[in-house]
Amino acid sequence: MVLKNFGKIEQDLIELFTYSDNFILDNNKYHIIKAGKPRPSLGECKTDVYVLAVQAKKNIKKEFKISIKKSNADFLENKISNERAIELFGSDSDKILSDSISLIKNSFINDYYINFEKYKKTEKNCLKIGWKFELLNKKSGEKSGELQLTDTQKLEVFSGSNLSDEKKHSKINNKVIKNSGVASHILIVDKIDKTTQFYFDKLESIESYALKSKIFFACKAINYRSSKDKWDGNRPLAVYVNWKLKNNILDCDLIMNNPLKVKANQVGENIRKILCDLRISYNNFNILKKQLSEKIKYFQ
Repeated sequence: MVLKNFGKIEQDLIELFTYSDNFILDNNKYHIIKAGKPRPSLGECKTDVYVLAVQAKKNIKKEFKISIKKSNADFLENKISNERAIELFGSDSDKILSDSISLIKNSFINDYYINFEKYKKTEKNCLKIGWKFELLNKKSGEKSGELQLTDTQKLEVFSGSNLSDEKKHSKINNKVIKNSGVASHILIVDKIDKTTQFYFDKLESIESYALKSKIFFACKAINYRSSKDKWDGNRPLAVYVNWKLKNNILDCDLIMNNPLKVKANQVGENIRKILCDLRISYNNFNILKKQLSEKIKYFQ
């Protein structure tokens, strides 16, 4: 429903700009000559609505590459992979993520790795796989913090200047326009019910918006649920639990320095194999208590 509503905002804004095509900006009158949605050949870019306008008296063309944000939006990115992190943060993505995660390392160290009983939202008889990584506009939970970014890096995140060429040079009405996918302005809006002039008055440069904004991250748990012998998706893990058998005793290491390189399926399948070797299932899960390393913290 949220995505559908967001798509309607884009569509309504493009339609408004197409049929009500004059506005004034910085005391100059502009006429809109093109409006559309940038469409990369793969994935998504940062520009939601592209506008090409011409300054009436001087015949000077100006692009407005608008990123739309709803006023109550929490998520910036909720499907962060290693590839996406590199697009957002550039070649320093590993260091940025590791430095940020290290600020809340105790919240991982002190967490329960096994739940024999239900704890908060985690059902009973679960093993921790790890934590996926999300970007937000505000803190969310104990495994959340401010991303450690320079002003330049924040601008790159909001504008999309590190995106692949396929996303930066998107198509508008089936024609590739260079850098059309790199946002230059941001518009915070929940619905389209005003004039063209109203929305251009509300535009803010992406640089101004980025410099005053904070970007937060949250790490959300993915668990192996023995009740169904499954977990929720093959998401890249910011932090993960490396489960192993040591002298036939279940042991583990917490891996915090390899963000987004390992996915949930790899850890989950390893858990399956170990439980099979130990002959542990949901029905006799409590037996596992006798076969744990002393260092493993669990909730019972």
